[in-house]
Amino acid sequence: MKQTIVETLLNQKHRTGEQLPSVRQLMASFKASSGTVQRALKELCSQGIIFSIPSKGYFWGNRTAFSNHPPVIQSPIELLHNRFMLDWRSGAFSHDRTLPSLKELKARYHVSSSLLLKYLSQELQSGFLGRIGKSRFFINSTFQQETKTEVLLITRCTQWGAFAPESEREVDFIRLVYRGAASRRLKLRLLGYNEETNQWIDRNGVVCHLEERKNTIGAIVSTLLIQKPKPFLSALSHLSVPVSIWWEHPQEGFHSLFKKQPLWTFFNSTFGSVPGRMMGRFLLEKGIQKVVYISPYHASSWSQDRLTGLQESGLVVLPFTDSTNASPWDYRERARQNGPKNTVELRARDLLRQRLKKMISKAPTTEAWVCVNDEVAAIIMELFEQKKINKKPYIIGFDNSSESYLLQFDSYDFNTEALVLQMFYHLNSDSLLASHLVEIPGSLVEK
Repeated sequence: MKQTIVETLLNQKHRTGEQLPSVRQLMASFKASSGTVQRALKELCSQGIIFSIPSKGYFWGNRTAFSNHPPVIQSPIELLHNRFMLDWRSGAFSHDRTLPSLKELKARYHVSSSLLLKYLSQELQSGFLGRIGKSRFFINSTFQQETKTEVLLITRCTQWGAFAPESEREVDFIRLVYRGAASRRLKLRLLGYNEETNQWIDRNGVVCHLEERKNTIGAIVSTLLIQKPKPFLSALSHLSVPVSIWWEHPQEGFHSLFKKQPLWTFFNSTFGSVPGRMMGRFLLEKGIQKVVYISPYHASSWSQDRLTGLQESGLVVLPFTDSTNASPWDYRERARQNGPKNTVELRARDLLRQRLKKMISKAPTTEAWVCVNDEVAAIIMELFEQKKINKKPYIIGFDNSSESYLLQFDSYDFNTEALVLQMFYHLNSDSLLASHLVEIPGSLVEK
């Protein structure tokens, strides 16, 4: 929420010395706590983007440069306009329904009826608003049409253009991108990329070319399960619009590839040691000092990263790992090669279950068992119910999946919602992120 406030404020048009909305007004607009708003404002202050004057508020610009000049004081109607536009850009008002009633707007902005009506009449004359009867207003449909643009959503696909999400997190990612585009009145164009043929295929199975997309203002790209990201992203290199990339590969993989892409930003929430460190700090705060780390996917960098993060947090970690496989999809691939297609998931889970039984047979039931993902944690919970584990330790996983709620174990949430939100912010060319890699921190969810 703090980052949302920061990014939304940065997206506003402002003049140097112009006053920002008050903390109370920002709390009402974002439905955020005072502490969250204050942290957002302090971050902007530390960067020299805004400055504060005690008892007066916050102002745009550097205080040193303007200390000898009084700040520009906004009129009540200007303040109301800024707050209204802030709400509109943050998605509080929709084009497909009327604005809240005059009574609700008056209470929302803490203004008089006369000031509110004066402002709404002003926007009505400008063409931004339309009116139904005497007291209901809406965002003008003409303005809506002018702001409607196209964003590409690019994922992997089969040779026939079919796309099937392989994980719960991927389903969440796609759903949130759809919802984010709709709330911003953006037209979303889904394109698949097939690694075998190096072709772009639309949702109707028709081969197409990126050059045909003339109205594109940006692209949101998923590299999940893309085996060779370099040729995949090289095919996007000619795009002259901002590109937000969900980077599901080791962090060092992108540095040498695309340093010369100023409009590209990579977003990572899974790889690196941050999730493990946050997990470790969470456990230490609970008074847990020693853990067992269980991973049947230790051939992967993400499994190794999580172990490293746990160790860096100060925990005593006993690793019980298997470096034969790198991901759950390795088990599914083995199941596909040896049996009917309609039972692949069941047989893959059984293969994993058998492997885990051997791995944990000598694991001490110490204070906590940290599992590399929720699927592993869920299978261990099942083994306990089947009396395969004599004493149940505290079990915790990564992913915060629906299964973690079903079986009631704590889990680390990778914050896919914030990931998608930041990717959309990057597509606004007026607020390009300075870093080529944006780390999206998650949080522990206790059940």
